[in-house]
Amino acid sequence: MLPKHLLSVRRASTLARNHDRDWKIGSTLHGFTVTKVKHVPDFDLTAIQLTHNVTGADYLHIAKEDTNNVFAVGFKTTPMDSTGVPHILEHTTLCGSQKFPVRDPFFKMLNRSMATFMNALTGSDITMYPFSTENQTDFDNLFSVYMDAVFHPLLRKLDFKQEGWRLEHQNPEDITSPIIFKGVVYNEMKGVFSDVNNIFLTRLQQEMYPGTTYGYVSGGDPVNITDLTYEELVAFHRKHYHPSNAKFVTYGNFPLGPRLKAVDEIISPLGKIATENIKDVVPFTSPKRVSMTCPPDAMGDPEKQAKLSISYLTNDGTDAFETFAVRMLATLLTDGPSSPMYRTLIESNIGTDYVASTGYDRTAKMTNFSVGLQGLSKADFALVEEKIAQVFRECATSGFEANRVESAIHQLELGIRHVRRGNFGMGLSQSVIQQWIHGGEPVDALEVTKFVNRLRDELKTPRFFESRIEKYFLNNSHQLVFTMAPSSTFAEEVASEEAKRLADKVASLTESQKTEIAQDGLVLKKNQETKDDLSCLPTLTLADVNVKGKVYPVTSPATDSKLPVQYRKTSTNGISYITVARSIEGMKPELLRYAPLYSGALTALGTKQTPSVPELDDRIRLYTSGISSSISIQTSPLDTLANKSSIQFGTSFLDQNATAAFNLVSEVIQGPVQSFSDEIRERLRTVIAGSAAGGMNSLADSGHRYAFGLASSTLARSAAIRQVLSGLDSVIFTNKLHEKGDAGVELAFSNIQSISQFIQSQKTSSKAIIISGEESLQANLSGVAGLSSDFGWTGEAIMEHKTGQDFTPTFTNTFVPLPFTVNYTARSFMGVPYTHADSASLQLLAELMTSQFLHREVREKGGAYGGFGIFNSQDGIFGMASYRDPPGAGKRTVAAYDAGVLWAADIAKNVSERELNEAKLSILSGLDAPISASQEGMTQFSSGLTDEARQERRERILSASLESVQRAAQTYLAGQRYSQAVLGPQTEGLDKEGWKVVEMQTSQE
Repeated sequence: MLPKHLLSVRRASTLARNHDRDWKIGSTLHGFTVTKVKHVPDFDLTAIQLTHNVTGADYLHIAKEDTNNVFAVGFKTTPMDSTGVPHILEHTTLCGSQKFPVRDPFFKMLNRSMATFMNALTGSDITMYPFSTENQTDFDNLFSVYMDAVFHPLLRKLDFKQEGWRLEHQNPEDITSPIIFKGVVYNEMKGVFSDVNNIFLTRLQQEMYPGTTYGYVSGGDPVNITDLTYEELVAFHRKHYHPSNAKFVTYGNFPLGPRLKAVDEIISPLGKIATENIKDVVPFTSPKRVSMTCPPDAMGDPEKQAKLSISYLTNDGTDAFETFAVRMLATLLTDGPSSPMYRTLIESNIGTDYVASTGYDRTAKMTNFSVGLQGLSKADFALVEEKIAQVFRECATSGFEANRVESAIHQLELGIRHVRRGNFGMGLSQSVIQQWIHGGEPVDALEVTKFVNRLRDELKTPRFFESRIEKYFLNNSHQLVFTMAPSSTFAEEVASEEAKRLADKVASLTESQKTEIAQDGLVLKKNQETKDDLSCLPTLTLADVNVKGKVYPVTSPATDSKLPVQYRKTSTNGISYITVARSIEGMKPELLRYAPLYSGALTALGTKQTPSVPELDDRIRLYTSGISSSISIQTSPLDTLANKSSIQFGTSFLDQNATAAFNLVSEVIQGPVQSFSDEIRERLRTVIAGSAAGGMNSLADSGHRYAFGLASSTLARSAAIRQVLSGLDSVIFTNKLHEKGDAGVELAFSNIQSISQFIQSQKTSSKAIIISGEESLQANLSGVAGLSSDFGWTGEAIMEHKTGQDFTPTFTNTFVPLPFTVNYTARSFMGVPYTHADSASLQLLAELMTSQFLHREVREKGGAYGGFGIFNSQDGIFGMASYRDPPGAGKRTVAAYDAGVLWAADIAKNVSERELNEAKLSILSGLDAPISASQEGMTQFSSGLTDEARQERRERILSASLESVQRAAQTYLAGQRYSQAVLGPQTEGLDKEGWKVVEMQTSQE
């Protein structure tokens, strides 16, 4: 039976009660018929399901007292090839429609809206167009643009060529320059296929689901993208982008009636068509084995870079309870140090970490479970297979300990309570549509407590999980053993294939086709440089924006603790969020390098009180959401040369678990056992290996962040410290430490112990913040007082910013060769601190450079997936960056940055007042976006930024002029020195241009 606190349901909101009364099954309004009405107490919402009478379109409205309203329309898109047609269609759809025949209305609306989320997403079997906003007028505006885009797009052939792929002269104005492949999606997917994890996941799914839509690459495989024709794109839209094939979801507190009327008026004229169900995979009659190659990592032993997973076809995802049960089973098997797979695979240190596919995957209609390792020697493949089989056999015999099952259910309970998330409705809507597309009941996915109750009942029946292990894993013929190993010639083979494919296409061109290519290149370039008349697009104005920004005031409650406490009183649904910050000023720089490993090992080595890591892990999961630590580097709002460093310990828990939670936090901070045993060595080796692998895995997805961080690290002390803690330096350091073997582990343990002692005993200042309801304040104050007493922490010499007089800026160009086919570039300039009068102008300049210059020059012309301006207002650093930038970016995009500075220095002539106001809207929409309850008050706690300081800057943004923005560009960019970084293929040749080269490969020591 569930605990009383979970069984008790809060009284339904007025909105939810009204919907229960007003919407009856069978009632009809605006062409829709209600088919289901369900109040869901888990999230205090009411779900209203409807069907459109003319087209058969499905509609779900989720009524909840939430001002952040959501709209989403999703289409079942099931390609039967890897040309990327649904992905390219998603891009091209947003390039203009009948009512809004402008280039890129989607990107233009980013600056004409206060949207809290706005995107388009392509999945394996779905394409979705969601947005959210708190403003009713904005909702209507975005709705009209989105609906016209999906149902009445222009789908111009040149837009297809720009967004998808095309043959074009390298220089469109010089027909003697070579013809090359270009296209935004083409280059985006080249970047995707530079990421080893993406390659692994994509190829695994293809092999698991042959003969189905999941056996193809919906995003597009670069090898196949260049086979897609414009005519095929148009036909795919005609077949799939129809209301009969659509699922609509709205969420929030806006009235439903007017929305139904608006949808009906748009879709009724389109009539009804027949749609197709998703084809299920034919189960294997025997297990399957597939081996493939991939590019090598930039660091590490090439003989230890192989990956292996075993994947099993599991249940039909439309069965909501079975999906819930198998997901719980996957959690019990793999999640955390107390799980059997972790103990058998990860702690064995055969590999570095779980392979990326590990876990329960509901992407396809028929779900799958996968488990395996990365960082392997091929010689260990058989051993890993046997260990996986061993775990299944043991669990099928012995099951799981009751306390582990209980801790997993507790985590679900916490998840139910976390409804005060920043964009809760968006996450819910996307999840519902995915389930619905597969043929499941959308409301079922919302009723988590119902499944928890049923699970508890089912667990009374013997062998609930054990029988599923036998069914899905031990006796399942549809399983795939998938291995991937690096090949030193992989990049060469990819380049050779592309060169041959290009040569074949060019060789087959007729003279008229060559003429068309030359003409199209010039027309496209002209279109890209021509300013659209945007008067047809709806927009908010600054009159729609509140002059006063949102505030989350904190108080300083009376307490017996010597630790200063800030308190944010808010509705948290019975959860308390606690953060304790401890100054680490004075920590030696060589010790600071190990701080990320200290955080990673915080709960992974056991404690003096609980040496058993599995036991500690179960206790943490049973009473908290987890206990974490992170390093915070904060620059003074008044001075970019002054900053402070602290370590923050955080947790959250149900209010009734406060005592147990604070006891656990105290126990964990007291650090691991003192002796360096063989067990500790292997556990720490696991942490180091996982950290090293995680850093390498993140390069392809976050290369622009690493490039900007690297470029910025030469300009400011705070950025230099972040580079050591979380930048490229940290990735290199952790990988080199891992390569040292036992010596590296011993060195790490010694430094982690020193950090632990520093944190516990050093005479530095501390403070805490409590975010909770008022009813739990006293219990939380007592818990904080207990921590203060345990460690003698006080607020003496309260965290002052340290002046970085010891730091001297340098200006360098840095090139990092990586085994990628695309680039990530950045240029950084030193600007001004947060409170400086020019900070707001630099923020606006970054926004204007993104929308009015870099998007055109770097994305549309250059073919990168993204080009954008950045202003880090905290550190005062201005930058420009590109993401998944095609070959040649080291010169082409760097030249665009040069041109961008000239453009910015004369910006008053290049943009209008309307465009300036749009930039203000875009910035303010970010500032006003809803935040999670756990983040309320955290800005002031972490950075010291008061509501008054943030309001003053907001008013400067609102009052800024083009002249002030231009003056900022002339002062801080034009003629100023800067640093640059490029992460990309060796073929960029920047080492020959005098750039400093950082080699990632570890040296053998």
